[in-house]
Amino acid sequence: MRQVYKDILESGATVITERKSYFDSISIGFWVKTGSSNEPSDINGISHFIEHMLFKGTKKRSYLDIDKEIDIMGGALNAFTGNELTCFYTKVLAKNYERAIDLLTDIMFNSLFSASEIEKEKSVVLQEIMGAQDDPYDYVHDLFHEDFYGNSFYGNPILGNAETVQSFDKDKIIKYFNEYYVPQNIIVSVAGNIDHSKVVASIDSFIKKFYKENNQNKFNNSGLKSGKNHDSLNTLNSVNKKIPKNYGEFFHSKDLEQIHFILGFDGIKKTDKEYYVMEILNTVLGGSVSSRLFQEVREKKGLAYSIYSSSVFHRTDGYVLIYAGVAKDKFKTAKDVILNIVNELSENKISADDISNAKKHVSDSFLLGLESSSNLMTRNALNEIYYSKYISKSQVLKKIEAVNDDSIFNLTNKIFSDRNKVLVTVLGKEHS
Repeated sequence: MRQVYKDILESGATVITERKSYFDSISIGFWVKTGSSNEPSDINGISHFIEHMLFKGTKKRSYLDIDKEIDIMGGALNAFTGNELTCFYTKVLAKNYERAIDLLTDIMFNSLFSASEIEKEKSVVLQEIMGAQDDPYDYVHDLFHEDFYGNSFYGNPILGNAETVQSFDKDKIIKYFNEYYVPQNIIVSVAGNIDHSKVVASIDSFIKKFYKENNQNKFNNSGLKSGKNHDSLNTLNSVNKKIPKNYGEFFHSKDLEQIHFILGFDGIKKTDKEYYVMEILNTVLGGSVSSRLFQEVREKKGLAYSIYSSSVFHRTDGYVLIYAGVAKDKFKTAKDVILNIVNELSENKISADDISNAKKHVSDSFLLGLESSSNLMTRNALNEIYYSKYISKSQVLKKIEAVNDDSIFNLTNKIFSDRNKVLVTVLGKEHS
């Protein structure tokens, strides 16, 4: 029996729940449809900065009160910012659902944005930026994204940079917050041992209470531009617009013992019909320990300890990346081995056994994920955001099973056959 329900509140917020009566826990996520790709260059990093600021105190809770309250519930409270989305989430015991909703709603709609806390948090975020640059794994991924997307909005670093972060003030933060952090632009996803009607009533009550306390009786006065559909995933990016990319080799000098490098290829967008074909292809390529990259580069040739591939999906497009960390004198050899594997995939069909094993890996990993309230919460939110509908377990398994050698071969040709459409981001000392 279907246990997933959806309501759109009077405020415009969308609430989705999935009941699992045998779970002791619940996971709650407030998903805001904005991220670094929505940011003009002069305020790049502001979505991530706001993520930090929402934990720094509200009109009824200090930052210490927020920390104590989640500790008392024995739960976890966190957030993350991406290119297209920002999420604030918690996991607690089901008995604490109303208290957790109160806490999340308070930080989402009632934060103070104190000037003194803004100045203090600038230092924290600047340290975070420097920390990412000190970690070669994180840094090469950031550099790859900037190299690949260049000056397009998808090239914006999620953390921003020192110059933009230093420029943030309360006026800039409030202006951006009022445009995007409003009920009409938020998906609330809840999964676990909960009752849909009770969750909806709680969220609706807390949002209405906030507006009443702030003398805002009409939800359309919340900062949205009147008469416009506020789909912020499309504010700066058209769904059908192809994002320009860069190709070639980009070298970034840093005094490191290893060379860290990423090969990037054009991929597909989140809503493409080939989504599960890509998942199977990535599993065969480098998404598992039995994959071709792992077996050839690490196990057989011993060229790298860390080697993998990943498929990344955006609203408008996506990419496939291959990462490796190697000794300086092994860079060219490792790169050539990787390109040979990629070329072989684009020229020859994958065996039936390899496809069967990859399909089992993807389907069983998917099924294992359904055992977690956090994964269910995330899955339902993303389905609503990108597809505007619930996608059942059986539908997913059917799509995975439908993948065959022809569909994979067609996709590998589309992605890997053009030898000129490859980006290589290299981080380390000069290499030969």
